[in-house]
Amino acid sequence: MDVDGRPVSDYTTISLKKEFVRDVEEYIEDEPFSSPKEFVKHLVVREMEGDREITEAEARELGQKLAELGYVE
Repeated sequence: MDVDGRPVSDYTTISLKKEFVRDVEEYIEDEPFSSPKEFVKHLVVREMEGDREITEAEARELGQKLAELGYVE
């Protein structure tokens, strides 16, 4: 239980802009993923299991591109 007496969940929510989710839905339309959530989870797991680490500069550049596209603030 949390401090307010509510049960603690094993899950959390990540908010994404609706436009981004629509883009992902279109992108995976002919792919074997049942939802954007499943696709994003696949990408994150693949990235975490990969041997190559992204540099700090690459992470900043990616964040900047996503912000310019309006996907993150």
